[in-house]
Amino acid sequence: MKISQRFLNILFWILSFFLTVSLAYYQRLTGPTYPLKGVFSSKEIKAEYFFPRSCVIGEKCLIKIKAGKAEEVFLIWRRYKSHDDWRFERFSSKEGYFFSEIKTQPPAGKVEYKVRLKDENEKIFFITESSVISRFKGAVPQVILIPHIALMFLFMFFTVRIFLSLMQRGYSLKHTVVFNFIFLFFGGFVFGPLTQKYAFGCFWSGIPFGWDLTDNKTLLMLVFWSGALIASLKRKNEKIFIMAAFLVTLAVYLIPHSLLGSEIDYNI
Repeated sequence: MKISQRFLNILFWILSFFLTVSLAYYQRLTGPTYPLKGVFSSKEIKAEYFFPRSCVIGEKCLIKIKAGKAEEVFLIWRRYKSHDDWRFERFSSKEGYFFSEIKTQPPAGKVEYKVRLKDENEKIFFITESSVISRFKGAVPQVILIPHIALMFLFMFFTVRIFLSLMQRGYSLKHTVVFNFIFLFFGGFVFGPLTQKYAFGCFWSGIPFGWDLTDNKTLLMLVFWSGALIASLKRKNEKIFIMAAFLVTLAVYLIPHSLLGSEIDYNI
């Protein structure tokens, strides 16, 4: 059965949207700033927990535990990448819930912590085997954060659509590649640095000033999409350059967001 180009065009736009949403969800779910939520269970005790891994300066950064049979819950913490001794703080409790607040740090400062439970028989449990790491950041105004997120979403959306267009006869790549480059430039190199300035105090911490992975991933995508833009405007080997740019972008988006991001080394 012959499929009309109009139907194929609509189908590819819908498919591009769902693939983009899936990639965005994957990045959020696998990133090191996504909160840890789950249930710790043993023969003696069961506890539901919420461990934040990203906190905004000026807002409460609460750890929440629901463990009806726990007698005591302690937060054990210290600044990440420091020679600090571990500090012990008792959780406050109310009707079977336990709460503790992580002490605020400067922008890009991190805290590593564990939570220890003690049941009515004095038996001790740790909810996680390894420490949980939470990073602090400054509040980013919505007028900056929303355009940044929207433009980067549109960039990935058009990236997938442009890739699918390589399988579609008669589809013009020229204008969509131009739009995609604009989305990347303004999302990653205008609103991106503004977001980072508010959150962590600097506009850019990638090459040549540092090795921030998020900044360097954005720079890598710009290099490849610059090549794709030039090739599409000249109509010379554009499919090869677009395929390379798509593969690089896909690889970047499969890396969890905020991995190896800005952080303070308190040992320095």
